[in-house]
Amino acid sequence: MHSLRRACSPDGQPHWLWLAGGVLRDLTAAGLADDLCELASLLAETTTFSSLLSAAPEVAATTWPLLLPGRPGKALCLGKNFAAHAREMGSAPPSELVWFAKLPDCLIGPGEAVQIPSWLSTRVDPEAEVVALLGRSLHQASPAEAEQAIVAYTLGNDITARKQQSLDRERGWPWLRAKNLATFGCLGPAWVPKEELPPLASLCLRGRVNNVIRQQASLADLLWSPAHALAEISKWTPLCPGDIVFLGTPAGVAPIHPGDHLVVEAEGLGRLENPVVLAEQ
Repeated sequence: MHSLRRACSPDGQPHWLWLAGGVLRDLTAAGLADDLCELASLLAETTTFSSLLSAAPEVAATTWPLLLPGRPGKALCLGKNFAAHAREMGSAPPSELVWFAKLPDCLIGPGEAVQIPSWLSTRVDPEAEVVALLGRSLHQASPAEAEQAIVAYTLGNDITARKQQSLDRERGWPWLRAKNLATFGCLGPAWVPKEELPPLASLCLRGRVNNVIRQQASLADLLWSPAHALAEISKWTPLCPGDIVFLGTPAGVAPIHPGDHLVVEAEGLGRLENPVVLAEQ
């Protein structure tokens, strides 16, 4: 399985690394900028990416710590995209696409700590998800065009201040703040090119807390496929290379607390692990 990871070299600099057959190649040394938009665009152009890869030297970097796999231009999320999750949230499965923003500043990478503020005394939930990366621009797109624009997938954890979300919903307010506290979005461990994966509907997504499975579902159960969701979103806002979309979470959400350990996993996409801590004052 091939993948693209972003890792920290011994001199403290981020590098894009291509993993294939157990060999790592340094794309940054070959001239790739530390820019998710550029990376995503290159993945959409097979010939150009192959040329970059041929110039990338091998590097012994298996122990380099993994980083957030790039800063997206936009991070969007699909809400209630599993029927069972919609029901556990107290509503019928939506007949129209529900989507919202996850601000890029809140995102963290694999191994980084989800920090629950000491002043936030109400419920916080993790939400295991698969995340799509766009390599082409979309506007007023068809589902077929949207499918062609997806270049890679990774895992995500949409951490949510659940009680605050409920309170804001009751007031008729947007629930932006409940989704966007610092560190309340985990992403990684690496981007896996779409063509390296089996059909998305054949994958099983799992969310663990302290090694206990809380969430588990087939991606065949998504109410909106990635292509249809992106086509709908593109009617309302232009989408660009380097934008990402969290595809929705299964049923089974429940509170977490400082000291917990979170894992999101799916076949072919590896494991995204993050500890939970109480934020320092």
